[in-house]
Amino acid sequence: MTTTSETTRPSTGQVTRSHLLLTLRLFAEDPALAELVDLDATERTWHQVTSTPQLQVWVIAWPPGTSTGWHDHGGAIGAFRVVRGSLDEHSWAAGEQRRRLGAGDLRMFSGTHIHDVRNVGARPALSVHAYSPNLASMTRYTLTDGRLAVADVDEGEQW
Repeated sequence: MTTTSETTRPSTGQVTRSHLLLTLRLFAEDPALAELVDLDATERTWHQVTSTPQLQVWVIAWPPGTSTGWHDHGGAIGAFRVVRGSLDEHSWAAGEQRRRLGAGDLRMFSGTHIHDVRNVGARPALSVHAYSPNLASMTRYTLTDGRLAVADVDEGEQW
């Protein structure tokens, strides 16, 4: 039996965590995923794979030395899976936390999560990201003297 908590939540327009992770796993298994981005680029490249008001999926190529910078996802819950290579996630919760994610690893986060994802490896990485609801904005932050401060707000037309 399926309950409301296991399907789309009507009040927020968000899908549940389990639906988001299932969707992410399905897209990450697509062997043609790498063809949607430029793995030889010197900057991060990304491609929106699908989008509805309740769900958005992106694939991102990460050349060595690239990062997102500190940001949130405008209240959307999210998850990402490393498909190839490895990524370091620096997240903020009463101070900086670090986590290394290798191929096959998943990371789920709430709508209040702030992080900076980086490829500190020597080879390009590939990842798939899913958000619910659809990303409308992302707040960018600067880290100065151990504190995060709002730097800018990106609206959807900027990505």
